[in-house]
Amino acid sequence: MANYIEEAESLFSSSFVSTGSRYVPSQVYYYGDDKKITFETYKRQERASSSEDKFILLTKGMEYRPDYVSHIAYGTPEFWWPIMEANGIFDVFEFKAGRTIRVPNNIGF
Repeated sequence: MANYIEEAESLFSSSFVSTGSRYVPSQVYYYGDDKKITFETYKRQERASSSEDKFILLTKGMEYRPDYVSHIAYGTPEFWWPIMEANGIFDVFEFKAGRTIRVPNNIGF
């Protein structure tokens, strides 16, 4: 199998991922002889603070569950990743009870 990557010009990542995915704006690529699909690597973004952001003290029930906090804040579990980015959290095990986190108001791309 050849290890090559080719841009899939007519394919959009939004055809493969939900609207809340961090990969929505990503370029789609084919790779290998079977033309398997992949997306360009996601790069974390700085999330500027806003006066409309909310702050939440994580409780035991929220511990390790950024998806649950996303559900509470936005009505969907899909936006766990902007919450993690806004707080400089790289590992879900840093998402611990007793920690105050910022929940960004603007989660758009």
